[in-house]
Amino acid sequence: MLKRVIKLLATAVEDDEKTSYINESLLHQIIITEGSKAYLTKQVGEDNKQQFFKPYKDLCAVIGNIISECSPKYKYPKSLASTIIEMAHFQIFFMNNLPSLTDFGKTKKESEIIAFLNDLVFTSLKKS
Repeated sequence: MLKRVIKLLATAVEDDEKTSYINESLLHQIIITEGSKAYLTKQVGEDNKQQFFKPYKDLCAVIGNIISECSPKYKYPKSLASTIIEMAHFQIFFMNNLPSLTDFGKTKKESEIIAFLNDLVFTSLKKS
């Protein structure tokens, strides 16, 4: 299940004909390029009180629970969950925009990002 989550986070989204009113591919690009700007602000505390980040926190909790199921003794499931999300997004951004910051800039293959994330995550989980 965790490998599937990693694959979903590190793979481009394709448009769904059933939702013609939403361009999922464009929305995914916006999330990759602008997502972290939503909470890296001066008013993050107030925004958090307004529960603006609840969906993101809920997603991290779900992934954290999956991590705990995979490795019950792992001490940092929430931290790893948020790291997986952010790292997937950053690596895609770097691959496409700042290729010297990643090992995937030349090949532009999402499959390599997925392999990297799997290696990082499951190596960490094996140590616990």
